[in-house]
Amino acid sequence: MNSTYKLVSFLGSPFVEDGSARVVNFSTDEKVELYELAVRNKVGLFFLQRLKDIGELSHLDDKYRLDMERYEETLRTAANLSLKISEFTHDFALFKFMKPYPHTPSDVDVLFFLTKADYSITVEYLLNIGYVKIGESPSQVVVYDLRGGYENIDWRTDGGKKGGKYYIDLYKEVAASHVIYVNKETISNHKIKENVKGEIIQTLSPIADLAVVLTHSIVPEQLFTLGDYYTALYYIKKMDENELNLLAQLFRENNITSAGAASLSVIRMVHEKTHGFVPNKITHLIEMIDGDSKRTDKSVSFDFALPYRYSVSTLLKVLAERMKNRNGLKSILIQGVSMLDPRLMKWVIYNIIFRRKRETY
Repeated sequence: MNSTYKLVSFLGSPFVEDGSARVVNFSTDEKVELYELAVRNKVGLFFLQRLKDIGELSHLDDKYRLDMERYEETLRTAANLSLKISEFTHDFALFKFMKPYPHTPSDVDVLFFLTKADYSITVEYLLNIGYVKIGESPSQVVVYDLRGGYENIDWRTDGGKKGGKYYIDLYKEVAASHVIYVNKETISNHKIKENVKGEIIQTLSPIADLAVVLTHSIVPEQLFTLGDYYTALYYIKKMDENELNLLAQLFRENNITSAGAASLSVIRMVHEKTHGFVPNKITHLIEMIDGDSKRTDKSVSFDFALPYRYSVSTLLKVLAERMKNRNGLKSILIQGVSMLDPRLMKWVIYNIIFRRKRETY
């Protein structure tokens, strides 16, 4: 039994009734090994919380305390940001941030449904009320919440954001560099307000957020983690027929059905290998998106090790389909032209190579 199987079996599935009540007998070394694997898969705190719930947290108490402190402080950063932005505009939503399980995000992402001019005005507003600019890329501005202390800022634009908690990405588009992978207009009516531990946060509905998260795992991350897996499982479990249809519609409307099919194929495979069956809702969703729930995508065949690295062919397939969309095509062409600048070309090539080698993000 490999470590990934042990971890997924222990964390369970919302589609398996006894998933949260599983009895384990991990040695101290196994707990440490599984925690390190869980961290690489973006579910470190989720794993620790499960251990705590069954009284098996011993030797990892300090990890739990530090991870929980980070989670709660990042949540305060998100709630304060949501409140301050809402005093200026309601055309925004935190995204890729809320999860249906305890987690420790590396930063807070917020998307603005504004014109470029209004986006710039809003960013300037934030810089005047307690945030400082760290860096900028074609699709976003990175800022720091000064609650964390000016002296603690990590100014690096590559590999920075040390410790998380106070770092924020202000997105003008759902994009990586110039490449827009979801049209924000298609999710602008999916804004909701969530109450998390008494903190009110304006975010995206699970339908819209899941479409973004699963596509983002390919463009730009190229890695599928257990964080993506459990986000999808828990959200899909709660969706009714109409909500599943709306999710499939978002994939079709944005010409990212290949992204949806690829990520859901990984989910299907992991669940079947671990629990012996594929949830009907997963099968139904793949069928609505791809038209064939039985087809096996060879590009997602693997030996059950996560994080899973998508093949280059999968990435190219997603980008090729995205070029059928007007916004997608325009943004990809702009990306191509902008890469005539040797500095950007060097940065893009570096990031492609880096993302193909890294174990997590």
